[in-house]
Amino acid sequence: MRFISRRTVVQTAGLALAAPAIIGRAQAQTRSMKMTLADTVGSPVYPICQRFAANVKQRTNGAIDIQVYGAGQLGSQTNALTSLQTGIIDFVAHTSGFLETIFPQVSVLDLPFVFRDAATAERVLDGPIGDTLFARFPDRGMYGLCWGHWGWRPISTGAAHPVPNPSDMNGVKIRIQPGAIYAETYRMVGAIPVSIDISEAYLAMSQGAVGAVELPFVSMVANKFQEVVKSTTETNFVYNAGALMVAKRRFDGLPAEQQAAIKAAAHDMSLDWRKSVAEATVQAEGVMKAAGVVIVPADIPAYEKATRPIYDKFRPIIGPELVDAVLKQTGA
Repeated sequence: MRFISRRTVVQTAGLALAAPAIIGRAQAQTRSMKMTLADTVGSPVYPICQRFAANVKQRTNGAIDIQVYGAGQLGSQTNALTSLQTGIIDFVAHTSGFLETIFPQVSVLDLPFVFRDAATAERVLDGPIGDTLFARFPDRGMYGLCWGHWGWRPISTGAAHPVPNPSDMNGVKIRIQPGAIYAETYRMVGAIPVSIDISEAYLAMSQGAVGAVELPFVSMVANKFQEVVKSTTETNFVYNAGALMVAKRRFDGLPAEQQAAIKAAAHDMSLDWRKSVAEATVQAEGVMKAAGVVIVPADIPAYEKATRPIYDKFRPIIGPELVDAVLKQTGA
């Protein structure tokens, strides 16, 4: 019979008692991550991001806990991308207009009237062109996870008269999001574009610093613009694509199974994003009308003609092959 010393018994018992605590600590370890978006918490994209976070948490059995913040809560819209590149913020859902400041090729998505409808835009974004654009992201410290939609962008003015014709925009100071192609689009119709963060746009409009904004219906209602605008013209220059991105250094440090879980949740978010924004757009338009905002159609052929020179101007910036590939699929 083997003799077991008292010391061995004590050591074994100590390990047995410590084991549950060690296992408990291992199970309790959770990666806390931050996520922000290009609009306030009133935007329908905010709960979409929250659902993405919940999906990731479920798929990783609680190992990843993502906290979602609205625009302005973790810095400006522009700073969000800088923070993503440095790993200060882990996830960002942003619009193509802001992405253009880092990736000029993304401006192909914002060529005026390049997309006739949402189905065409989604086909382009979910195919080789969307993959080609995302392939550039790692070089700037981020990965693209999925493409989404922020809503078509009409023009809303603080004056009672709408702007159905390009000539109506002459001399109008309009708030835009960053992106050279956005600025040039409005210059083409004689407007004066001013880049202002979404968190400051309402004040700028209410104080008369700008006379118009180009925001999706969902963003206008989320930021209470129905209180300060009187007319909206459905110019809808752009589909207003968006992207969900993750910081490269943060993502690379995750186990493979957690990376796979995030990618799967991002796929789910893309479908949710598009569907929910489309539904919210209809509701937001109703809110605008109920608030007394006059909504009118635009002379699209006239606006197309006025802005068409942008294609030639940005062709060398975007790349001729990429422009031709998009035009081949959209027929624009």
